[in-house]
Amino acid sequence: MVISKLFRQRADHIWKSILEHPFLEELRRGTLSKESFKFFIAQDYLFLQCMIRCLGIMESKATDKDSKRLLSDMRRSSESVEMEGLNRLGERLGGIDFRRVEYAPTCYAYTRHLLYTASSGSFVESVSAITPCYWSYMEIGEALKGSPDPLYDDWIKTYISREYQDLVSKIIEALDRAARGQPEEAIGASMKAFLISSEYEYMFWEMAYRREKWVHPLD
Repeated sequence: MVISKLFRQRADHIWKSILEHPFLEELRRGTLSKESFKFFIAQDYLFLQCMIRCLGIMESKATDKDSKRLLSDMRRSSESVEMEGLNRLGERLGGIDFRRVEYAPTCYAYTRHLLYTASSGSFVESVSAITPCYWSYMEIGEALKGSPDPLYDDWIKTYISREYQDLVSKIIEALDRAARGQPEEAIGASMKAFLISSEYEYMFWEMAYRREKWVHPLD
């Protein structure tokens, strides 16, 4: 079994919980609170800023030309297309001042996990850490299919597009390439990174649904 399939199989219980989360179920039905979606978009903006940093670090550590090119393309797309997409969503939600958005606890913890893995982990470990984000969103899009709410429907369509599916396929291929010939210890660390990120993906939806705050104010 190729590594990507093994990792996905091991994380299946987490991903099933993601697909059953009330945030996504209500988004599918069009009943999700706009305030919860707005909170999600604001935190996703911070997450994307972190992902751009991670992709840059990983690009410098890539072990093959195809992966280096993929990470470079992903970083540039994140800096332009994805950032612009979040800005447009913010405008449709009545405006979000992204400069003033503060990290919610889960977003902070997830992004620190990704940055640490990209900086200190092996290349295969860092690819394993970012893969659940992209891959799970494709499965979310396929499961939701659409929403009666035009805003939510447009968001879902992003993740069922041919372009996005092709991107996810390339990321999975990069993971499998990076894992080839790696010792058991590296594969074990990579699986753990994949599972931790999968758990954080679930927690991110919970964070947005509850509009999570720090227990004690930080200002």
